[in-house]
Amino acid sequence: MPETRFAKLSNGVRIAAVDRQGLCSSIGLFVHTGSRYEKADMACMPHFLELMAFRSSSHASHLRTLKTLEQLGAGVSCRVGREDILYQMDVLREYVPVALPLMLANVTCPLVLPEEVAEAKEQVLDIQQSLAENPESLVGELLHAAAYGNNTLGQPVYAEEKDLPLFTSEAIKAYLQREVTPDRLILIGVNVDFEEICKWTARSFAEVAQAQAGHDAGVQEVTVRDMTPAIYTGGALSVEEPNPLCHLMLGWEVAGGWNGSSLAAVTVLQMFLGGGGSFSTGGPGKGMHTRLYTEILNRHHWVESCQASSVMYADTGLFTVYATVMPQHAGDFVNVLARIFNGLTLISPVELARAKNALKSSIHMNLEMRAVMMEDIGRQLVIPLST
Repeated sequence: MPETRFAKLSNGVRIAAVDRQGLCSSIGLFVHTGSRYEKADMACMPHFLELMAFRSSSHASHLRTLKTLEQLGAGVSCRVGREDILYQMDVLREYVPVALPLMLANVTCPLVLPEEVAEAKEQVLDIQQSLAENPESLVGELLHAAAYGNNTLGQPVYAEEKDLPLFTSEAIKAYLQREVTPDRLILIGVNVDFEEICKWTARSFAEVAQAQAGHDAGVQEVTVRDMTPAIYTGGALSVEEPNPLCHLMLGWEVAGGWNGSSLAAVTVLQMFLGGGGSFSTGGPGKGMHTRLYTEILNRHHWVESCQASSVMYADTGLFTVYATVMPQHAGDFVNVLARIFNGLTLISPVELARAKNALKSSIHMNLEMRAVMMEDIGRQLVIPLST
């Protein structure tokens, strides 16, 4: 495995890179900000920032940005989370010196033009409609709200219609000035030359600093962030929908999250329980011997799918089981699941070894993908900022 190298610029930006000599590079810019750090009425701001990604900046107009990315054959995306925002780019490694400044400029010096804000506003209702049509995402949001009581991690990730009056150029610029500071930026590169990515990152920030000095922008104000710990409260939420199936998700707190002592045990438990769909095409490795398959999917025809999963944060986490069942059997499913969890003390050595091997295999297979490796390195650097 090639060595991962680290650097920190004089302004506080951190850089990590690993070069596996691949022809295509994955670059990610983590911004340590998210809905958990905002007041309830401002939790929508990180999502607004996502909707304004890769638009006009002082480096290039929106049209020029799109045309350049198109000519480079680059794939870009921006994804908002509860603890960070990730700007991601996949591009041929020889084009990194051209593509990297474009991505950095969208974070460090966006123009936030009123016409582009108006265009992005139209996406809010579309996203809410898509969320309503995707039961798995919807119950995931409801689970967070129930688990953390509509504060910190329980606050919604996505903006709603009631938040649209806050979506203005002035509000976005104020949020950028307050939250997107160099010490909260982490740049990760996979299949890039370490010296090159450091050089082009330093040059991009030097150009931004020079431009701000020319406009008498002043010194960026340092703000004190609300680092209130997420407190698990538990609870239940439900939404009546005209759906032929009942979609439900049950969750349990994982104390400490990424920093918890039970993290390894929880990941093994996730592989042990496994799960999947009642009908799934494909070859070996589908988890047919996992507990949710053998005890639920193979025995109860009224279960369409059942899957164990987990989501971790800096100070807490959630272990979940998501299922789709016939509505009249929702109560039966909960009873069956309770019986399975009560029997978790009876795990044979063969089952435990299988779960551990499945976890090892999953880790190695995922790290073969450059985008996954990029995100894995970035998460490990973001976590210390969250505690």
